[in-house]
Amino acid sequence: MAALVDELHELGVREVVISPGSRSTPLSLLFCEHDFKIFMNIDERSAGFFALGIAKEYERPVVLVCTSGSAVANYFPAIAEAKYSRVPLIVLTADRPHELRYVGSPQAIDQNKIFNSYTKYYEELALPEDKENMYPYVRAVMQKAYGSAMSKGYGVSHINIPIREPLIPDLNNVDFTIGREENKFEHLEGEANFSIDDSIFKNKNGLIICGGDAYSNYHEEVLALGERLKAPIVADPISNLRNYSKEIIMDSYDGFLKNDVIKKELKPQYIIHFGQVPVSKRLQQFLSIHKDVLYIQVDETFEYRNPSLSTKKYIVSSPRLFAKSIRIENGNRAYLDKWLNYQNQMRRQLDGVIDEMNLFEGKLIQMIQNMLPMESRLVVSNSMSIRHVDYFFQSLDQKIKVFCNRGANGIDGIVSTALGVSTSNKPTVLATGDLSFYHDLSGLLIGKTHNLNLVIVLLNNDGGGIFRHLPQSKERHFDYLFLTQHGMNFEGTKTLYGLTYYEAKDYNSFENIFNEAISLEGVKLIEVKIDSQLSKELHDKYTTL
Repeated sequence: MAALVDELHELGVREVVISPGSRSTPLSLLFCEHDFKIFMNIDERSAGFFALGIAKEYERPVVLVCTSGSAVANYFPAIAEAKYSRVPLIVLTADRPHELRYVGSPQAIDQNKIFNSYTKYYEELALPEDKENMYPYVRAVMQKAYGSAMSKGYGVSHINIPIREPLIPDLNNVDFTIGREENKFEHLEGEANFSIDDSIFKNKNGLIICGGDAYSNYHEEVLALGERLKAPIVADPISNLRNYSKEIIMDSYDGFLKNDVIKKELKPQYIIHFGQVPVSKRLQQFLSIHKDVLYIQVDETFEYRNPSLSTKKYIVSSPRLFAKSIRIENGNRAYLDKWLNYQNQMRRQLDGVIDEMNLFEGKLIQMIQNMLPMESRLVVSNSMSIRHVDYFFQSLDQKIKVFCNRGANGIDGIVSTALGVSTSNKPTVLATGDLSFYHDLSGLLIGKTHNLNLVIVLLNNDGGGIFRHLPQSKERHFDYLFLTQHGMNFEGTKTLYGLTYYEAKDYNSFENIFNEAISLEGVKLIEVKIDSQLSKELHDKYTTL
């Protein structure tokens, strides 16, 4: 709790309006112990409007603190006003812990999202379990609350805080500094003439991460930035930066970042992150062990996208404008060359899949990339399919747009999404696993009723093959609970939806079928049956240095 209070002060909050109550005791006491200006307002409704007035005057967030129950509801009129007046507030509501909810406990109402759409940001704080990880976590939650409230136009952030007894903190042993980092979190709003002090990048080892962004229009500016800074660019497959053949583009990083020694060797001094969280789990692990690095997120709106909770600067700006504003030219490329060394080794190993005789998704993805016409759209399902694309879809000079529903990362709705993309009348291909395909079989109907054109490559490993890559594969009940072999005959879709069905039994037939299917009208389904155990073995063979 002390770290939570301290982080708000570090962010620039100075005024706190408290209403009395028991459950909020730890918050109230700790705010009084810190260097805040405290206002005690007995009535929560009045407190809300009082805080509103302070925030209007100083144009910075004011914190509201209250106990659980109807006290929370009394903030509603002021919060409604703050929404429509665009005034920044951070509302901290104490709550009963989960075991005291819905059991008749006093002052316990449903406080989750109680203000509904009137807030810009809501989160319920987790109860403390692992204390070491709790400190950066609560600080990051306050950063998100602050950044959301202060993003134009201003608004309200609501953090609900369940608190267990005892409610009295040991004020003689409070350490407000715990969890602080050398680089403080900064929220910066970019304007039309936005610029940053680019001396922080001078002669430093930097890394640029480009996650998915369906509407990205900043590829060339980011590439030029990477070349000026001599910074490798980690290009997620749905960033669509792999449409360029440049040496600074890293497309095989998930493979070599499996190695813990390499992870440590490649530690950067700063990271610039554009777009969504990348697909790669190894990259996430890499970021988690380098939390002390200056981590800069750049986006046109405030949305915290960094599971390692290590963002130090969040810059609300056009990525194009940001990239162009950094004019530093670094001469030393030693750090870039380290990445290139591993990139080239890994790429040679991945490219060895071209000689593979057994049916394997990695080689099929490479073949699809090479056969796709210019201006094609490649839609990829989640789970194992997007991971195969992450490994085997390489950087080439091409014009292929890759889509994947990585917002919520679910396997549902991918057929319908691909059919929606196909309305562009660009050549459109869906690469999907069997469970993702099954989840959205009903989506095929609109392809028939609206005469849409789509090639579906069904990589059928008869169940949840991705779980062979996870620890669950070694547990009892694995086949029944996770592998979920279904034995479905997808040829029946030919009768049900009137689509054109093919089964490719080897690479030669797949190539011939694909080239035929891409030239035909309507929905075409190419099924390739994959042995999931063999696929796991081949995946390990080609993706491990």
